[in-house]
Amino acid sequence: MAQARSSAISTAAAAVRVQVIAPASLGATAVAALRARGIDSKLARAEAVSDDDIVAWALDAPPTGARAVELAAICVRAAAAGRPIVLLVPPARGSGRAIVERAAAISYLRAHGAALSHDVDAWLEAVVLLVRFGLPQGPRTAVIAPPGSWLEAQATSIALDAESTGARSPLTAPDDPTDVVLYDPELGTPPRSTPGLHIPIAARGELAADDEPMLHNARAALGAVTILGHAAERIRVGLGPAPRAANAELSIDGELVERQLRKLERENISGNIGDHDTKALLKAYGVPITRQAVAQTPSDAVKKARRAGYPVELKPFGRDLPSEPEGCPVEKNLTSDALVRHAFAQVLIAAGRSPTENTYVIVRETPPAGRDVAVSFVKLPDLGWTVVLEGAQVAAAPAPLRLVDAQLLAAHVVASRSGESDLDRSGLANVMRRASHLVVDLDAKLAGLELPRVVVGGRGARTLVVDAVAELL
Repeated sequence: MAQARSSAISTAAAAVRVQVIAPASLGATAVAALRARGIDSKLARAEAVSDDDIVAWALDAPPTGARAVELAAICVRAAAAGRPIVLLVPPARGSGRAIVERAAAISYLRAHGAALSHDVDAWLEAVVLLVRFGLPQGPRTAVIAPPGSWLEAQATSIALDAESTGARSPLTAPDDPTDVVLYDPELGTPPRSTPGLHIPIAARGELAADDEPMLHNARAALGAVTILGHAAERIRVGLGPAPRAANAELSIDGELVERQLRKLERENISGNIGDHDTKALLKAYGVPITRQAVAQTPSDAVKKARRAGYPVELKPFGRDLPSEPEGCPVEKNLTSDALVRHAFAQVLIAAGRSPTENTYVIVRETPPAGRDVAVSFVKLPDLGWTVVLEGAQVAAAPAPLRLVDAQLLAAHVVASRSGESDLDRSGLANVMRRASHLVVDLDAKLAGLELPRVVVGGRGARTLVVDAVAELL
């Protein structure tokens, strides 16, 4: 049976040709490697891409926004045919606006169906996987290996690496659904009752038999399954950003949105609006925010603090203040009326204001413990509204977010140290998805939205927006 299956796979592979578009040296090496594994391949030019072939494309630099839009049209056609372009792209590097635009362009391609990799070995194995075995349903992978084998050692190392950084393991837990099963061929083919696409794997490339269709090296194989699995999920739910009509799923409080916009118009406000006014818009879209209120006097602040429940925090109210990460003064851990009265004056003085003037403060609940991340919503040339998550690395996705994109973005937030409790990534995905619909719906009124401080709670804790600012047109 195994021989019959191998023969059928080889016959199917013979009918598929791979076009390799890459810098000369890399392209020649890729073609040679694919041919050595029995896959018909040739070097091709970008302008001669055939919709009938599988395309392995390697860029020598991250694309610009305009180039991403051009490539996306090709990616959409390939994805519609069930043969997503396997795209190797250097990771976005740099700082400031440059890295945001590069990350946004890369994410735009992923959202339009590209099976995107930053690792050359995973890129090549993804091509082999697509040719030899087809497109997996998703990225969830299990490994079957003999105890004490090279493959078991690799799988264990991969899982421990993920655990040490607080990232999700690319391997499924025993009770989780599985899309792909990577197995040591020495054990024979897994039983048909084992769910998932069954793929033999050589733990080390040089140990693989030339005539047996398989993937090489556990890390590269897992990378291949991940990039093709995410592409398959993307194709299944739809390409590009979410349709605007998807906001119907969010139970938006349209009346609150209109009231807040009318209030800002009456006050003739343009440019930045402060934390409190921005959070009113976020609240209308169901974005979790800190419970807070504005107070004009120390006595009023005490009343608001009692209502919020001690301990509370105080910060100045205003539209010309820096964000909290940039230095907006915040008085924390206020546990009594006396401390609130004292903090009222202190926080205003720290902001350069006189407590005797017509000034206000924000009284809010103490945010839950968790990881602080920053999320921006920017409108980029060529790419339009884009969600940017800034943490240890910059990640982006086109707005409004589809749920799958929100989850992929949230997956970039990992624990700051080994042993830290698992983070509420689903809560972060919910914040970003809802806020992404807000900026697109209010496109004619907003120039940008910044959430400089989002606290991502641990398991069982809340994830919410602590600091926010919007810019009106």
